Amino acid sequence: MKILKNSLATIALGGAGLLASMASHADTSVNWTSPPNGSTYPTGTSVTITGQAGATGQIGGSGLDLVIVLDSSGSMTSLNNAAGGSCSPVSATCKTRQNWQREAAIALVNSLPAGSTSVSIVEFDSDASVVRTLVPLSSDLAAVIAAINLVDASGGTNIPSGIVAGTTEITGIRHTAGRPQHMVVMSDGATSGNPATAAAAAIAAGVDAVHSVALPGSVVSVMQGIATSGNGTFINASTNLTALIDIFSGTSGSLVGLDRVDVQLADGTLLTDVATDAFGNFSLNVTLAQGANTFVANAFGTDGTTASATLTLNGFSEPPTNGVPEPSTLLLLSMGLLGVAGARRRRAA
Repeated sequence: MKILKNSLATIALGGAGLLASMASHADTSVNWTSPPNGSTYPTGTSVTITGQAGATGQIGGSGLDLVIVLDSSGSMTSLNNAAGGSCSPVSATCKTRQNWQREAAIALVNSLPAGSTSVSIVEFDSDASVVRTLVPLSSDLAAVIAAINLVDASGGTNIPSGIVAGTTEITGIRHTAGRPQHMVVMSDGATSGNPATAAAAAIAAGVDAVHSVALPGSVVSVMQGIATSGNGTFINASTNLTALIDIFSGTSGSLVGLDRVDVQLADGTLLTDVATDAFGNFSLNVTLAQGANTFVANAFGTDGTTASATLTLNGFSEPPTNGVPEPSTLLLLSMGLLGVAGARRRRAA
């Protein structure tokens, strides 16, 4: 389904009833993020090439600062099966909403490129608190996951307080200049205050997008209003919790309007639908041949637009290692021998 400009459209994801709504902002884009174009390596070197794609105009290939805002209200202890219905007892497909939320948040964090992503964890019930400040995943992934697991379940529900706390943290001194700033808000219940107003204020403060997830028990229209006001993607997971985890792990759908990415390798091989995370990041391991190695990424947005980007890496032959001197070595050696011969002639005279 084509997403209309300046409107909120709905697309089906996950194949089992999960609906995600996304505000369309710009045509599809794709960028290679590393290594730099034109880099040179010895022939046969294995190199990891990375890129980033999206169709919302909010991801620019410079990494990501992300705050995950989690519901810690008392209703998060309620049991739900994978389809969002009530159930008992706890099992692999019947868990508390808190556990479903934890699994989704951890799947999201684990799927992101650690070298270019910083994450903060905020929890809210009747009020909000920052469980983990914005930190690079490259140095503190375990601490971020531990913070997710520390989120409890007690008290009332005040979603706006979580959005306000998340905005303060992601736009503060720990923000990495030039990185897009995104927020993901999850909740299972009715709320005091107006979260849509808080989401609009987050955008005004510099946040690029506020995404929202409706868990079982939530007021779906309220959660959708967060994404509408926050230029973000809305995910209705109230009837499909496993599909939420699939989106966050990058196995199905994305938060940035991306349908798929295909990559043509230097030898002409076409890789279709390469793995991407929820924010459109992708990576491949390639082995470089002699000369120019050109890789082309083609991104396809859910709005029907496409984009491509080219990366060229150069392979060169290493100096011989079989004992045969290089030309420069032979030149120095011959000059040395001439010098020795001259010295002998002088002594003979």
